Amino acid sequence: MMFIFIVKFLILITFCNAMTMKQIKATGKTIRKTCQPKNNVSDEKIDPLGKGEFIAEKEVMCYMACVMKMAGTVKNGKLSYDAAIKQADMLLPEEIKEPAKAALTACKKVPDAYKDICEAAFHVTKCVYNQNPDIFYFP
Repeated sequence: MMFIFIVKFLILITFCNAMTMKQIKATGKTIRKTCQPKNNVSDEKIDPLGKGEFIAEKEVMCYMACVMKMAGTVKNGKLSYDAAIKQADMLLPEEIKEPAKAALTACKKVPDAYKDICEAAFHVTKCVYNQNPDIFYFP
């Protein structure tokens, strides 16, 4: 838990302004190094995410939920649209900020259909990808 706090703190201190995609990907690597072993998921199952290939297995779904938790978009054990929009406003480069927020808005109601946070994370991620694959990134 302390590690998550430190990562978030360093991100906020270092990148008070929007991050570049290079910085986002570097941060994503750190998040991946934490979430991948926690969920015992192989590279072969999460590497395809960036190409819109979603493997509907529990460890993949829970990996996605872990990434979202570390990104600060989970509140009270549920995905938070408001937190996701806030993170997009704070951290995303200007050129993808509005399209990303539009994709998040289009997928806002998706988590309501799932009680399990892992399933909700999986389906929201798929939805966001389908809304705008050109700007999609998932570590």
